[in-house]
Amino acid sequence: MKITKEAIAKTLKPAMNVIIVVAVGTSMFKLGGMYQASQKEDIKVENPYAHAFSPEEISIAVNESNELIMIERATGKYIVYSDQIGQTIFGMYANRIHQEVANAGK
Repeated sequence: MKITKEAIAKTLKPAMNVIIVVAVGTSMFKLGGMYQASQKEDIKVENPYAHAFSPEEISIAVNESNELIMIERATGKYIVYSDQIGQTIFGMYANRIHQEVANAGK
């Protein structure tokens, strides 16, 4: 049996295609893992809703656009909520005060 260049090329071509596909797939998987790991280090998001404030810790205000503003008394930092939230919370607060006054009069 004589081995020729054509026989070697015919045998190695499918094997090289498989090796190339596996190498590209592995490198893309590793590259994706490296990208994901680099993104986790860079992004640090603080959740403003993670802490429930007590009335002693914050001041609440409603501006002329009916947006609710919660101001931390200690730091002066504030969070502005949309007008719909401001109206809802202000309505709940006003209703509670109205109920307290109505119950005190009875």
